[in-house]
Amino acid sequence: MTPLSATAEQPEAPLFSDGLGERVVAVDGPTGDLLQILRVRPQLLAVPSFEFALRERAARLANFRHAYYGRVRRIDRHPSGLAIVSDHVEGVRLSEILRVASARRLQLDLNAALCLLRQLVPSLALLHENARDVAHGLIAPERLIVTPRARLVVVEHVLGSAVERLQYNRERLWQDLRVALPPAVGMGRFDHRADVTAIGLVALALVLGRPIGADEYPHRVGQLLNDARARSVGAPDQPLPQALHNWIARALQSDPRQGFVSATDAQVALEDALAEDSDFVAAPVALETFLSRYIAVMLEPATPTTVAPPPLVTVTPAPVPMAPAPVAVAPAPVAVAPAPVAVVPVPPPPAPLPPMEAVAPAPAPPAIVTAPPVPAFVPPSPAEPAPVAAVIPARDITELIKDFDLPKPEVEEPLELEPRAKRSWFTGWRRIAAVGLIAIGLGGGALIASRRYRTPAAVPSLGTLSLQSNPPGVSVFVDGVPHGTTPARLSLAAGSHIVELRGRGVPRVIPVTVTAGIESSQYLELPVMPTTGSLLVQSDPAGARVSVDGVERGVAPVSVGDLAPGDHDVVFQPENGAAVKQRVAIQAGVTSTVLTPVPTAAPGPVSGWLSLKAPVAMEIHENGRLLGTTDSDRIMLAAGRHEIEFVNDTLGYSQKRTVQVPPGKTMPISIEMPMGTISLNAAPWAEVWIDGRRAGDTPLGNYPISIGPHEVVFRHPQLGEKRQAVSVTLKAPVRLSVDMK
Repeated sequence: MTPLSATAEQPEAPLFSDGLGERVVAVDGPTGDLLQILRVRPQLLAVPSFEFALRERAARLANFRHAYYGRVRRIDRHPSGLAIVSDHVEGVRLSEILRVASARRLQLDLNAALCLLRQLVPSLALLHENARDVAHGLIAPERLIVTPRARLVVVEHVLGSAVERLQYNRERLWQDLRVALPPAVGMGRFDHRADVTAIGLVALALVLGRPIGADEYPHRVGQLLNDARARSVGAPDQPLPQALHNWIARALQSDPRQGFVSATDAQVALEDALAEDSDFVAAPVALETFLSRYIAVMLEPATPTTVAPPPLVTVTPAPVPMAPAPVAVAPAPVAVAPAPVAVVPVPPPPAPLPPMEAVAPAPAPPAIVTAPPVPAFVPPSPAEPAPVAAVIPARDITELIKDFDLPKPEVEEPLELEPRAKRSWFTGWRRIAAVGLIAIGLGGGALIASRRYRTPAAVPSLGTLSLQSNPPGVSVFVDGVPHGTTPARLSLAAGSHIVELRGRGVPRVIPVTVTAGIESSQYLELPVMPTTGSLLVQSDPAGARVSVDGVERGVAPVSVGDLAPGDHDVVFQPENGAAVKQRVAIQAGVTSTVLTPVPTAAPGPVSGWLSLKAPVAMEIHENGRLLGTTDSDRIMLAAGRHEIEFVNDTLGYSQKRTVQVPPGKTMPISIEMPMGTISLNAAPWAEVWIDGRRAGDTPLGNYPISIGPHEVVFRHPQLGEKRQAVSVTLKAPVRLSVDMK
């Protein structure tokens, strides 16, 4: 996992590579933005569901953007693989910083390590809170970038679900991809607990100041943690603070009973642990100081490597400061130095023409162009024509992806300074002539081939796909290519395709199979994302007049709708008391609740509370008036008898109950969901598991199941498995059929 140098003139050179693939930097032609492309290794694409899971997760997180995360723009498809296109983040991979710190004996003090850790934990907590069922899954120093401004950025966060489909065991995930999973029975899951385990391993590497070795995880992690010391610049090592030691142990799931369940729990515990010990401060200045020392180490001259005979005149690259990423020094001899070269005491010869290997189709290694190509040779006389320099156009992202599988040169030609300068005039003309002959030969061959094979090509078999959505007008993408908006009727090549619908809400990704000569149809419900929120206002005692942002809204308890997202001022005015003011934050599509005690001169009516437990979200009504939802812990009601109605319009569920609310106490109510039916089938056949329980083999007709969301897994011994999320309602039976091929 060694980062390699990459320049704008040679974008195909990998910037960084690991078990996931190679990263290269390119320029987006239309916008001029710097992009980083992850070329996924073809071996990972052997699992058919890898691409579908990757596109589904990328679409799911398309609207999730934060400064903690590198933005993923799209997934591009290539005949030989996939490319993940993201915004380029200036900085250095944390794995490279730890490698250099270990090799150059650069001490990473605990204050700098804690500064990085206090950025990593909240970033994962943010992801877990915004997407409850989504985890990064691949947290490791290789997927963390430290910017020149001492900021930590998490990258490649859309790959977790796709890598999970590979069904690698725990040891192989660590050895091949540096992915850490907690101990589990059977195959590990990429869930929130897995992210916390990876955070713990990153924290251990930061405390040690070096990468975790391939043979050290998972069996030697406990010993490494016990041997870890708190290091400070200019001071002797101290024992690791006990609170921090315990936090790392809980993050590593050393005792599953005490381990953190999510990054949010880990964040709260980390703040408590740091508050207990004031000797170490997670200040950005500590990290900035370390980065300054890191740059100074990178500027130190590197020891030139020994060159085996025959002896050659070699050029050793000068030290390179940290730019977007550390530049690895190329081994001598090199073709052309990618950095400013050391001054060689020889007379300056005329600059040679750009070598023809950069454009000729011969298998020789391509030369690196380090400046805009200009004619470097001055002709001896005007009568003698000067050779024309080969102009290499700037390559954009489209050309870079086209070169997805170009073979890379294995041996670089050593640079001979003086002889090459003398021969450049003659060799340049000979190469130009050779390129001209090759171009003429290729053009003639193409002409002969076009005349010989100018027979009508066989038209590929096509099928028709009809797409409809509610609401209409949603953008349609098939295999990443736009195809207008819904409703749409598309002619597609027979076979499997990935269809993506992008509307105002969360994009939907579905796999489809098109059969030649047959028209298939898909209808999708795309709920529009709400733009306003609502507020349920309650006072204790009830009866206070309520105004929101200066507008009278009625008497508490009262429900206020159509509120813009943001902060709002709520004022409670009791009959015989002073007004009470509260500030409430409103989110789009969410019903917030505020309960405020208000002073009163006379005793108010005695109240009680209603607590409801239900497997799905429900609204609570009384006499047609919304009281709240099951998301609230409890709802305050006047003591006495009430006719309560529980409603879920999506599932078609409605139930009325008579409840007696005791004064000053909580009345608990539990709701059991009624049963619906589902019919399942698969081609050729499959074993069906619903919510982790085996239901039988297909076909299954009118299978009884409680209404609400469920996960259905179809498993075939040879064709693998497919997962589908279904929602069973009382409105109509659910029918689901999948093609396992």
